Amino acid sequence: MIHNFAAAYNIRYPMLSDRGSAVIEKFEILNPNVPKDVRFYGIPFPGQYLLAADGTVRAKLFLDDYQERPAASAVLVADLGGAAAGPAAEVGAGDVRARIALSAPSTFSGNQLAFSLDVQVAPGWHIYGEPLPQGEGLTPTAVVFDGDLVSAQSLQMPKPTPLRFAALNETYPVYEGNLRASGTIRLKQKLKPGEYKIAGVFNYQECNDSICKMPQALRFELPITIEPMVPAAPKT
Repeated sequence: MIHNFAAAYNIRYPMLSDRGSAVIEKFEILNPNVPKDVRFYGIPFPGQYLLAADGTVRAKLFLDDYQERPAASAVLVADLGGAAAGPAAEVGAGDVRARIALSAPSTFSGNQLAFSLDVQVAPGWHIYGEPLPQGEGLTPTAVVFDGDLVSAQSLQMPKPTPLRFAALNETYPVYEGNLRASGTIRLKQKLKPGEYKIAGVFNYQECNDSICKMPQALRFELPITIEPMVPAAPKT
């Protein structure tokens, strides 16, 4: 079966077969969700390792469902902390500019992509992090994707800096200057192959020592290509 698959898709690197799932069981990653009477019984939980150049394991991830997994580009952004190299959108108003970028220009339906958020705040101004005191009417900085293509999302913001406002006798979490955050989005299952646009909103509110401007909700769109699933190798 592996020989047929490698030949069908012109795979030139060595592929190994774990007959009887001996290695899978030894590593305790046998997927018990597959019934024994199904021909796929014996497969492992889907997983991946991220190795450094010296062979050190930088990160590992194992999932319950083979249909929903992060793309390789998402792992690199999440674990190496770099800027996403996929399609990007730039938005801004007032003294704040932001760049939102996906980790890849294409992926499969149900896959998870990473995104990076790079924000520039002009000198003398700040935007807000979390948590904010309730009832203050302030807007924290966030990226929120629409739900027509995205089934789940997360955003990991850096730790904000506490800023004391003596006149208000209050301390707020803020961001000043440049900041980078990263997050993930999981695309919905059963999206048809083709060209799409993932839309969302960049939320923030900018203030200085004396005034606060109205909260902003800036729309953006990111192009994405949904690839067709790879067909099974022909039987011989």
